[in-house]
Amino acid sequence: IDIPIPSASEGKRRLVLQHVDDLISMSDGQIWFDEKLENNGQRPPLNPQSSVTRVGIGADTKSRADAPALRRIVEGMRLILSQAADMDGAEASAASSKELKRQKAFLLAMHQVSGTGGRTLSQSCAALLAASGGFLDKAVDEGALAGTEKGESTIEGLLQHLQSSIPDQMREIDESLDMSEETKQVLSEAIESYMSI
Repeated sequence: IDIPIPSASEGKRRLVLQHVDDLISMSDGQIWFDEKLENNGQRPPLNPQSSVTRVGIGADTKSRADAPALRRIVEGMRLILSQAADMDGAEASAASSKELKRQKAFLLAMHQVSGTGGRTLSQSCAALLAASGGFLDKAVDEGALAGTEKGESTIEGLLQHLQSSIPDQMREIDESLDMSEETKQVLSEAIESYMSI
């Protein structure tokens, strides 16, 4: 990365501050898509270890990608994905198995088929809540993984169920960009009832 070098006439402190500011400007909010992950069928092929992003951490903007509803659900997701990636080839233990299963659940929740137009905020929140709440664990154990037909039908079926069974709560999330505790509870119960079938 070419970083502009300030003139030598500026004080040392100014030099340091400018470089820090330049680095922050270039890296804040960047995500890294990995070709190897893409070739292995992971979509999105997000590499959490190489990404410098606010996803899962929280930021102070109100854009749709950083809507309060989404922030409430994805907190800690980046850490979970990074820890699971670090376990590649590690000895299997109950803790590592849980981390790897949660990683697979998050990848399943985030996976979207190219050319489908994307999801609404409420659909993204619902899929990620299903992953973070452990509601996708059984489906993952049964082979519903990101990029598989079974994985796609699991998420599609869940989202259709939620749209038809709790349309008011889904609309509330899309319109307000936020999610009350009551709405989150209703959403969790609807997810759990569908996934336990």
